Amino acid sequence: MKKSSLIHTRVSPEVKQECDNIFLKLGITTSYAITLFLNQVSLRKGIPFDVVLPEKEDLVAFAENVSTVDSGKPSEKAKEIMKVYADGIIDFETAEFAIMRLHK
Repeated sequence: MKKSSLIHTRVSPEVKQECDNIFLKLGITTSYAITLFLNQVSLRKGIPFDVVLPEKEDLVAFAENVSTVDSGKPSEKAKEIMKVYADGIIDFETAEFAIMRLHK
């Protein structure tokens, strides 16, 4: 298929650099990643992933409930897991599982 349409968009330099680095590790270009995204939108007739608000408050409450140290406050390890979750590196279920494992 011939490619002739252009898309111009502005993003922060930090986000672009972070994504470029991730795509490099995946062996693809940013342009190809955007093409993949657009093809998935076309195939699925919508955004190909859930667009939801973070569940950080739920995760904090969960960490407080399972914590057995610091008078029920999340441990430093739990806080590290919550930061990784907040940064979008892991999903809610993985963070929840990791926090639960800390307290077994």
